[in-house]
Amino acid sequence: MADEASGSGAGEEYAFRWTKEQTEQFIRLRGENDELFTGAKNSATVGWRIVLEKMGLSGKVTPAQAKKKWDNLKKKYKECKYPGSGEGVSGKPTAATWPWFVQMDEVLGQRPSICPPVLIASIPMDTPGPSAAVSNQEEREEEERERDRQPAAKKRRRDSDQELLDLIREDIRQQREAEERRAQESRERMDRLFSILERLVPK
Repeated sequence: MADEASGSGAGEEYAFRWTKEQTEQFIRLRGENDELFTGAKNSATVGWRIVLEKMGLSGKVTPAQAKKKWDNLKKKYKECKYPGSGEGVSGKPTAATWPWFVQMDEVLGQRPSICPPVLIASIPMDTPGPSAAVSNQEEREEEERERDRQPAAKKRRRDSDQELLDLIREDIRQQREAEERRAQESRERMDRLFSILERLVPK
């Protein structure tokens, strides 16, 4: 069983000492029940109650303590995943040494807040950069002659680039709308679930 250290004063919550197995189970259950933590009112409290109940820790650990434990794990995970320069040498845990890194990475690794989506440049590749201003007169004249010889091909390429950019933007817009719809539906489902759970779970 886990050790329990009592609080310093009467009436204070004791500090629960987590075992390795409990921490592993805690991380796994939090990942498996991610849909309970939607950000809707009281959703986290209900979610933590359910996780603690599944672990058999109801009455030993409060939802607030579970949330603090999770916040500490997330903070340590981010420090290990993106260490500051020179860190890891001074005895701080790293992705290789911290025992919960792999498990936390499975739960959090693909979230946008941890692994931001790849962004696409909105400027076509053939747009001249600042170095173009330095080119000499002969090069500019040669470019103008080249443009005169192939105006149709360049226009087709620009049109094709623009069509591609428009398609990408439309695809991104549709993905955002679909994600917003799914999030809204999920929030509505969770609100209904929480209202049912609040009636079932003793206060």
